[in-house]
Amino acid sequence: MPYTLSRDNLGVTIILHHNTIRKITLSKASQRMENVKSVINILDDISAYLDGERIDFSRYSVDLENLTDFQQLVLNEVKQIPYGVTVTYGMLARDLQTSPRAIGGALSKNPAPIVIPCHRVIGKHGLGGFAWGVTIKKQLLHVEGARVLM
Repeated sequence: MPYTLSRDNLGVTIILHHNTIRKITLSKASQRMENVKSVINILDDISAYLDGERIDFSRYSVDLENLTDFQQLVLNEVKQIPYGVTVTYGMLARDLQTSPRAIGGALSKNPAPIVIPCHRVIGKHGLGGFAWGVTIKKQLLHVEGARVLM
């Protein structure tokens, strides 16, 4: 994946492959170059989050344009769930006047887990599903200190 940083008419492009530098290229900076600062910020914030820090991800925008209006509605609602708090699929379904199954379907389309904390939506009698596996969902809830009765 290429990341480009530009400063003072110099462009630096880094290509990573599995956290290993594959190649670094230098060039004259152009207006079209993407600045990597926001990528570094999100990676730093996710790292801090995984270390147990409370991070406010609301400052990051997520492109939901390719999702249906309903999926966008659900994911925008999930963004509002506070750190360390869980809600059930049923509670969310009641608030949005739909079914728990429809909520789960919309959550499975989340393009930005952690930033849009769909792991905070759990089943009435257990964790429920998670596109990246229930073990990871459990880990994320543990990082936040969320209590989940099992």
